[in-house]
Amino acid sequence: MNKFSILAIGLFILNSCSNSSKKNNTPEEKTIAASFFPVTSFIKGQIIVLDSLPVTPLQITTIKGKSDSIWITKEGMKKMLLPFLTPVINETNLINFFTETKFKDQTLNAITFTYDPSRILPDSIPLRHWDVYVNPETGNVEKVYIVKTTKEQGQNLTQQLTWQTNKLVKITTILNTTNGDQALLKEVVFIWNF
Repeated sequence: MNKFSILAIGLFILNSCSNSSKKNNTPEEKTIAASFFPVTSFIKGQIIVLDSLPVTPLQITTIKGKSDSIWITKEGMKKMLLPFLTPVINETNLINFFTETKFKDQTLNAITFTYDPSRILPDSIPLRHWDVYVNPETGNVEKVYIVKTTKEQGQNLTQQLTWQTNKLVKITTILNTTNGDQALLKEVVFIWNF
């Protein structure tokens, strides 16, 4: 975990230094970044940290307002996280498709790095958006949020992953209907830091 905190601090400082000449007093700054935060490596690092802990994650599943909880193996949890490890989000592989926006969010006390498509995405890229929240005092990543679209059994779905560093991960699955409405299908939360 220490490596990923240092990596986050280093990337934050490098990104800040490389864009210092572009800074102005606006709260939001859109940039064509030379590199992005390596989200997939961060999540894999968090999984390694979890594997090293003597805990069993608690899985809470909510469907139609009803919740059920079970203790889940780390292997079972990892299987459910696999869809969010592809496509890989690393420093450079998605620069041609996404734009980085960064701003200081006073309400969250975080530097937020937001990534949105810069053009129409090919079908091979199911990612639609992601955010990285960095604590401005420590430089540590506190949260990662990813939005993907998928198709399962003929249904168009949106899946959202919210990873709170060293605490929990939440996967929300939303059905996108043909008339443009959305309906929450399921929410699964894995907690390992009580």
